[in-house]
Amino acid sequence: MNLPNFLTVCRLFLAPLFVFWFFYPPMGWVWAPVLVLALSGLTDVLDGHIARKYNLITQLGQFLDPLADKITIFAVVICLAVRHPAVRILLIFYVIKEVTLALIGFLQLRTWKKSPPARWYGKAATVLLYALFFLVLLVPTLPQEAILALSALPAVFMVLSFIFYLKEINKRKKGL
Repeated sequence: MNLPNFLTVCRLFLAPLFVFWFFYPPMGWVWAPVLVLALSGLTDVLDGHIARKYNLITQLGQFLDPLADKITIFAVVICLAVRHPAVRILLIFYVIKEVTLALIGFLQLRTWKKSPPARWYGKAATVLLYALFFLVLLVPTLPQEAILALSALPAVFMVLSFIFYLKEINKRKKGL
């Protein structure tokens, strides 16, 4: 296993650690989940950078990296939705988007060798989600109205990325 894949596997283990420390911070240290999320984000950036720079891109990495992204975001958005009802709309959008894309991917598994690569709009949605996650984690007393307002931009990008990915999938389907 190469270094980028190792970092991705580490990220898979950080998601459940985030969940556990979100609800049961070690010794009452409420910053623990923030550090886990930051470490997860750092390993995400590093594994992609190292894989591209040193030509260490593998099929395993191309499968695990987006999986780790989805598991991490899903874990964080569920945790935040439990404590902050305003985040529940993002949870609904995220579940609809990911379940739909996963079902399409599963149904098309026989005809496609790879899923569509990450695009700028998907990455923008992820960055905006992470910014919201950090803000809500760092300022836990943020009013629900503020969280709802701050959730609007990530939600819009999430919906737009969903639409653009569906268009790309449809284009690929027509090209077969």
